Amino acid sequence: MAIASPKKKTELAQQFKINPEVNAKLDAFMQTNPDLVQYVKDLPREQLERKFLLRKMKDEEQKMGYTTKIKGWLAKPEQADLVQSIKSTISPNMKPERQEMALVNAAKNHVRNNGIKIG
Repeated sequence: MAIASPKKKTELAQQFKINPEVNAKLDAFMQTNPDLVQYVKDLPREQLERKFLLRKMKDEEQKMGYTTKIKGWLAKPEQADLVQSIKSTISPNMKPERQEMALVNAAKNHVRNNGIKIG
């Protein structure tokens, strides 16, 4: 996931959309936690960047872990019919790695829509 770095403030304003509801909640949180706000303001820029990137890294690791669980679940013999069913809906003209991603994404949707618990 790449975030483009804007060159001008106008570009920055256009790049990030502001949700008024989220903004109001954040403002209320900041007002009730002034010590935390001050702590964040006092952090050096590098530390803020590292904390932000650490959160992104953990999110990515969590996504990859779930994808690995889904792939393991699909590899079980009892899921062979589901795999065949999903593969029949995937275009054979796709690159193989895109086909695999489509298979995993469809399996994730199937698991979520049917309330299946993956161990």
